[in-house]
Amino acid sequence: MKNYHSIIIGKGEPLIFHPAAGFSGMEGLNIAENLADHYECHLLDLPGMGKSKGIDGRVTIHKISAWLKDYIELHKMKKVTLVGHSMGAGVAMCFASTYPHQVNKIILLDQGHKNIPRFPTRDFGVFGYVVPIFSLLERTFGDVFIKRIEKLFIGTPKEVTSEDIEKRVVDFCTRFQIDRSEYIDKAFREDAPFTREGLRFMFGYFRMNLPKLLNNITAPCLLIYASFEGFDQKEANRTKKAVAKLRQTKNIEMFQIKGQHYVHWGNNNCLDKINQFLAVEKKSSHSQKKKASSV
Repeated sequence: MKNYHSIIIGKGEPLIFHPAAGFSGMEGLNIAENLADHYECHLLDLPGMGKSKGIDGRVTIHKISAWLKDYIELHKMKKVTLVGHSMGAGVAMCFASTYPHQVNKIILLDQGHKNIPRFPTRDFGVFGYVVPIFSLLERTFGDVFIKRIEKLFIGTPKEVTSEDIEKRVVDFCTRFQIDRSEYIDKAFREDAPFTREGLRFMFGYFRMNLPKLLNNITAPCLLIYASFEGFDQKEANRTKKAVAKLRQTKNIEMFQIKGQHYVHWGNNNCLDKINQFLAVEKKSSHSQKKKASSV
């Protein structure tokens, strides 16, 4: 496995997209194509949760920042715009809070305003009840503990058929009540291997204080968050409370989307707001070349 794997689309100023857990960088394809006339968009796989090599040892904010800094230096970028969704937003926030002088702007998609639940059952099902304990044991015993539990999270690799992908796409769109699109199909078709290092990355992410990281960001920041109203009232109430508690700063702009977690797939207003924040015109109709990069 190479240190980094990314898909690069467009020409212009450098922009790096970081996906949610379970997806490769291809999750940001619709954003990249939308900005391709103005930005060179790098759709970068997360460490150990795609085709990018994982981070060795216990994962910390400093290690995540250093991982991304190495990628930026490898591509000879000076300052970058960062876009991240869910766990990918955590990566962007780590870097922006550690190396603020290297960030032009940062866009967070439904992440940063809420603390990660102590028992993240919404994301992990019944395993969410043991994640805090597993996180503590992973932090204490490291790879020795990870080797004991990795099969619970990673499982045995098996061939994925087109029928399997079709079912996953249908179930996903049904769960999040969003219309199916070519971008969702392409994201599900792109392999995102989950490795032992990815499991340690997940626990490192679980330990982050996201609102604190958000308040440490000094670059112009756009937080596009889902209301969950009409979809999940419990999460809608939690979102309202979290937004009300946020310290209001001049550099952070909040924008609410009516919908659920995948704001960039569920509502066209998301792309319009990104264009407005980055002060770019609507993308022209001509296609952009796409290339893969593994370094």
